Amino acid sequence: MDCDYEELYKWIEEHTITRPKRNINRDFSDALPLCEILKHHFPKLVEMHNYSPKNSHAQKLINWETLNSKVLKKLKIHLTKKRIEALAKGEPGIIEKVLLEVKKKIEMKSAGDDNCEVIYLENTGASKLQNGANKKMIPMAVFEKMQSDLAEKTEAVEILKNKVNHLENLLNIKEEKIKDLSVQLQTIVNQSLRPDSAQGSKFFGFFQSNESIKNE
Repeated sequence: MDCDYEELYKWIEEHTITRPKRNINRDFSDALPLCEILKHHFPKLVEMHNYSPKNSHAQKLINWETLNSKVLKKLKIHLTKKRIEALAKGEPGIIEKVLLEVKKKIEMKSAGDDNCEVIYLENTGASKLQNGANKKMIPMAVFEKMQSDLAEKTEAVEILKNKVNHLENLLNIKEEKIKDLSVQLQTIVNQSLRPDSAQGSKFFGFFQSNESIKNE
C-alpha cells in the first residue's frame, strides 16, 4: 500500500494544480484540485465553472457533492455522504483512496479500448463492442454524459412546448372573447338602428322634429 501511495503522490505531482501541494488531506479537502485533474483527462465531462475555491466546511461539501453527482458517478465512482464529510474535513487516508480509484479509471482510459468499457454509435442506436473490434469508439463515461445532456435538452424542449401550448390556448380564449364581444356590439348597433327600438325611436323622432322645423 505504501508503494501505491508513493506512486500516487508522484502521479499527483505530474498534474498542474492551482493550489500549492503542501498537505494532501488539507489540499484536497476542497474538491477543486481533483476537478482540475479530472478536467485534464476528461475535458468534456468536467465543467470548471461549477466549482470555485472554498474555505468553509459547508462550501467544501457543496463542491464535493457537485463533483460526486456530475462526474464521479459517471466514472462509476460512488462517494457516500459519510465519505464526502470525511473528505471535506480533511481526514487522513480518505483522499488517497479516492485518488487511487480516479487514477485507476484514468489508466483504464489511457490503456485503450481493451481495458475500458466503451460503446459506439450506429444509426439504430448505441451498442457495446467486443474487444478488438475495428470501430470508432468512445468511453462509456463520455457517452453517459452525452445521454445526460440529451435528456436535459429534451426536458427543456418539452417545457418550451408546454409553454407554447399554454400561450396558444390563452390566445384562442382571447380570440373567442373578442368574437363574442364583436357579436354583442353588432347586435346592440343593429337594435339601436331599428325604428321600433327605444334608441331608434329617439333617433327617428329627433330627425322628424328637425324636418318639421325646417318646413316651418
